[in-house]
Amino acid sequence: MYCMGEERAARYDAQLRRALSFWDIAYLEIGSMIGSGWMFAPLLAASVVGPASILSWLIAGILVYFIAESYTEVASMFPRSGGLVRFPQYTHGLFASFWIAWTTLIYVVAVAPAEALATTTYLAALVPGLLIPGTMEISPLGYLVAAALLIFYFLLNWFGVHIMGKTNTAVGWYKLLIPTFTIILLFAFLLHPVNYSGLPGGFAPYGMAAIFMAIPTTGIAFAYLGFRQSVEFSGEVKRPREIAIGAVLGFTLVVIIYILLETAFVGAVNWSKVGVSPGDWQGLSKSILSRGPLYQLLTLSGIAVLTVFAVLFIIDAVLSPSGTGWIYTGGTARSLYGMAANGQLPEWFMYLNRYRVPKWGTIAALIVGFLFLYKFPAWGLIVGFITSAGYFGFLVSGPLPLALRKMAPDAPRYYRVPAISVFSALATISVYLIIYWSTFDILWGVVVAILLGLPLFYMYVMPSRFGVSRSKGFVAGILYWIVLLLSTYFLLYEPIVAPYEKSGGLLLAPSYVLYFTAFWLITLAMVVGLTLWLSAGLGEEQRNHIRAGWWIVAVIFTVLPLSFFGQFGVFKTPIIPFPWDTIIAILIGLAIHIWGARSAFMTEDLKTALQRTRQEKV
Repeated sequence: MYCMGEERAARYDAQLRRALSFWDIAYLEIGSMIGSGWMFAPLLAASVVGPASILSWLIAGILVYFIAESYTEVASMFPRSGGLVRFPQYTHGLFASFWIAWTTLIYVVAVAPAEALATTTYLAALVPGLLIPGTMEISPLGYLVAAALLIFYFLLNWFGVHIMGKTNTAVGWYKLLIPTFTIILLFAFLLHPVNYSGLPGGFAPYGMAAIFMAIPTTGIAFAYLGFRQSVEFSGEVKRPREIAIGAVLGFTLVVIIYILLETAFVGAVNWSKVGVSPGDWQGLSKSILSRGPLYQLLTLSGIAVLTVFAVLFIIDAVLSPSGTGWIYTGGTARSLYGMAANGQLPEWFMYLNRYRVPKWGTIAALIVGFLFLYKFPAWGLIVGFITSAGYFGFLVSGPLPLALRKMAPDAPRYYRVPAISVFSALATISVYLIIYWSTFDILWGVVVAILLGLPLFYMYVMPSRFGVSRSKGFVAGILYWIVLLLSTYFLLYEPIVAPYEKSGGLLLAPSYVLYFTAFWLITLAMVVGLTLWLSAGLGEEQRNHIRAGWWIVAVIFTVLPLSFFGQFGVFKTPIIPFPWDTIIAILIGLAIHIWGARSAFMTEDLKTALQRTRQEKV
């Protein structure tokens, strides 16, 4: 029999400390968005796009704004900690919410270690032994420093959300001021107007397609991921009506800062001092700037005021990533809390410590963070993966508010998005585009990581929530893992990915298409077949949960082949070149949005959530 997650979560939600103010929410967004992204992304974006990287930041800001607005309305309606993984269950049930929760968990647990890596990398400018010589990877000493940072993030969260929130607000002012002064100083002392369009190749030397590819692959979309924290901590806000104002203010300020920062960075490059031929933007990523681009620009200038400011900059190079790191440590705990509230993890992930913070989720965030440091010893190795997985977790952003407008039109809301039909569709399309632009080189690994999670739904969620035989769930899960791993290695990695990574681009050949098609068909048949087999004996209510999640499966199995054959795939001459590939992605995204919105249904969790909301606002 189906058992509600929202009902059992209510007593734990009531124990959470509602201590965050309007400014705390604004600085949660600022603190999580101004992290390692601003330290490295300006260089990486410019090296991929050239001066047109300024447009990449602007376009990304607009796309993510649609996504953020959709979630803000729902968070003001249901202020729930861990909301990003709980909201999908309200409107689309357990199957869809599991996909969203799993993809969210994949990326959120990796952000804190990524920020620790960023801090350690910048500190290497002062302590060279933190990095392995000739690489951007941390040394054993660097690992100890990064691990110590993770422990600091853990302790700051462990002793209460009010401590973390007030600390973040205080640090947030510094994190906001240093980028602002950096922009002013770069424009005032280092501006070279010729860099914008007067060099070989002009404003967009690598073409229009590169402008879009840079969004998910160079840290731009990664930097904007932080908007989610206003949703994740919404259950701990004193006055829910302030969620929307704080979220919009924080997001808007950061987008403006990033656009101006990229503009300043492009204009500040002194080609002779960095040892790169003028106009060779790709060469910047291999120059001295790779060891801390903004810091190096300041110190190489030889200007006294900039050299002095570089000291303050190094302090911010520690605080900015660290601020994001400790926020995401708390965000990871709330994601695990939300999955437990959904019934997708054991109830003990909702247990709180004496400071009313999710206990086991915070501990798990620390342990998994150590593992990620070991697996990904450099910032650049992890950021693309995080971005692609992170935006998979936002797939429900469009269908969610639209479905709630239709199913609960009179429910109290503190904030309403104007023209919700248009905004919600643009949110879904934006998510699909960012995922598609991630390139096949990144996307194949993300898709496999997402698919690896489905057996947990078979083995834990379906037995505990739907009454499916646990042994039957284990048989399906183990079989699934075996087939997925074998097909991934023998049909995808060995014949396609490995040759592509060695060559940088494959010549079109039937064998590549056949291998990929075989992988696609086998995995699709396995996901659909095993899910239907386990669902065969379920009642109508349980089958509704399964039916409402198929559109998520459709996203996975449409974006991967489009990526394979499109502009950002494995072939030197793409079968579907730009802009036709992006036009197709927009049309698929729109179709997915319509399917997702129509798949929503009135779940028992939504009924309970609406009842709680009405009682709380009386």
